[in-house]
Amino acid sequence: MQQKSVSFLKNIVPLLIVFVVVNILLLFLHHFMNTHQINAWVVFTANDLLFIVSLLSLFLHIQATQKKSAMRSVNNVMLASVIKLLVLGGAAILYLIAAGSNRSIYAILVGLVLYIVYTAIEVSIATKINGKK
Repeated sequence: MQQKSVSFLKNIVPLLIVFVVVNILLLFLHHFMNTHQINAWVVFTANDLLFIVSLLSLFLHIQATQKKSAMRSVNNVMLASVIKLLVLGGAAILYLIAAGSNRSIYAILVGLVLYIVYTAIEVSIATKINGKK
């Protein structure tokens, strides 16, 4: 049985589209967000971190599908989850500590919504990749 090669660049297109659209929206809605106590820079940073971590996670998943070992696949998925937890959770905690009383809880909530969006896209891509295998 022949295994098809999975292209990393082809699969990141949906993530790239979300990343660009969110950044464009942040540019245009910056004033609106500030009037509603949402720090646009925090959302921008969250979007950047989510994009980078999602790319890393997708890379690990694609790498796992190209190996024959099921244990390797599980290890890569778990590694991606731990990386997400440490990077995103750590960034949120550092922001809340560093910002003090000037923190924007609404920006953190927008970041959580973005996390759900990126995760849904990542799961969709991973499902398609596993279906092609």
